[in-house]
Amino acid sequence: MGRHSDIEDDFPRLRGGDYTPTSEPDPAYNCVAWAVGDLNNFWDDVGVAGYYWPPDVRSDTVNGWIDVFRLHGYIETADSSLDPEYEKVAIYVGDDGFPQHVTRQKASGRWTSKLGKGRDIEHDLHALESDLYGKAAIIMQRPCGGKRVLE
Repeated sequence: MGRHSDIEDDFPRLRGGDYTPTSEPDPAYNCVAWAVGDLNNFWDDVGVAGYYWPPDVRSDTVNGWIDVFRLHGYIETADSSLDPEYEKVAIYVGDDGFPQHVTRQKASGRWTSKLGKGRDIEHDLHALESDLYGKAAIIMQRPCGGKRVLE
């Protein structure tokens, strides 16, 4: 799929870097949906038809996003390195303290992200750190026994 200046404009650390677009744009799902393996819903706590947010989960805050992943069996960890016994996600938090993005680690150790309503890409963890997404601040993991549910 080649390089895309629109992606590199939003994420300067990707310029000339090592990333791979892995899909065409698709507005049906977003990064939270991608990270939990749901390609049919756009996850956001906006209370509008066409969007999904788990019942009884706090609003669209850092703690709310942590709760979403806890519902899927994840717990917080400080370790972002590849461990074949765990599936990992990283939540990016902006300077304003709000969650902006989440990415999922693949079995290769690379990370996979859905960029809003745009493309999915494969990248290094810190390559998406920017004014737009903030920093990869929270790492969560769930046991997979060497057999990942999502890839």
